[in-house]
Amino acid sequence: MFKKSFLFLLLLVLTSFTTAETKVYICGPTGAKKYHYLENCRGLGACKHTVFETSISKARGYGLTLCGWED
Repeated sequence: MFKKSFLFLLLLVLTSFTTAETKVYICGPTGAKKYHYLENCRGLGACKHTVFETSISKARGYGLTLCGWED
């Protein structure tokens, strides 16, 4: 019984980590080509617009790829 409870609890904890959406940063509102994990990434240094926080799935949905400085 203890083993089943432990495995269920472990599964619950692990799935809670995987459902959290990773936040990334993009230079917006239009024309961005890359997404960045760090808000102060070197690749965002030339951004002349507002830096927006979004989810990684949305950034990839826009066709953006990971910044080369964070690759």
